[in-house]
Amino acid sequence: MIVNNILDESVKKALANNQLIVAKTDTIYGILARADSVESMKKLYEAKQRSLEQSSIILVADVSSIPGLTSQQRKIYQELSNHRPTTIAIHVSDSFLPHLPRSNGTLAFRAVPNSPLASLIKSTGCLLAPSANPKDLPPARNITEAIEYFGETVAVYVDSGEISGAKPSQIIAFGDENQVVYIRK
Repeated sequence: MIVNNILDESVKKALANNQLIVAKTDTIYGILARADSVESMKKLYEAKQRSLEQSSIILVADVSSIPGLTSQQRKIYQELSNHRPTTIAIHVSDSFLPHLPRSNGTLAFRAVPNSPLASLIKSTGCLLAPSANPKDLPPARNITEAIEYFGETVAVYVDSGEISGAKPSQIIAFGDENQVVYIRK
């Protein structure tokens, strides 16, 4: 099914039923799944042909939803995010979304505040959001390419037109004394 609005009831229903969707995030088209669902996570990794050793970015509605950040770190993250979409790798408890693959004990989060995507996340919970492409292929630039990649594996495709020249998010972590460490600039 193809829709034009990420807040379409079919999108919410698909996610509630542990199905996958493809939609434009704040950067590029992503293949999205509920982060709190083991079933959704497995479907996502299978569709992407992704190793369970690799972690995926988790989209949250706002910076306050990123676990483990101090108020100072939230402020720094917010400032960086105002200029470019920013993902943060942060150490989290093993009990937080324990089924998700971690990279050296960290999960990666990106806040997408004040957007229709944030509204969706507020109703469904945080979302896994790797780029919409199988292993070793370029990210889908439009829904037609995404459908060619994933076909009926994805329940709902949200068409936001062609994406060109989009940059991936920068990825940061915090070092000692809240020093920003750039993992990807």
